Amino acid sequence: MLPGTAVFVASVENPAYDNPMAKANKFDLENPAPILDDEDEETLAAIDEGIRDADAGRVVPAEKARQLLPTALNTPTTS
Repeated sequence: MLPGTAVFVASVENPAYDNPMAKANKFDLENPAPILDDEDEETLAAIDEGIRDADAGRVVPAEKARQLLPTALNTPTTS
């Protein structure tokens, strides 16, 4: 290859790699997005319950949760 020569390689497996990248937006530290502080009572109660469960030791390791998740998703609910 000669110096100053550009080489372009197309991706056969994923044509999205051949598209140009999206333009990045400037991150504005002076004007951050507003934080919504209006969680409903049901959400706040669920968060509190989760904190109490964790404090009481009613937790499982992440790997165990990953194993249980498919079973839990396929179990019919009684609502």
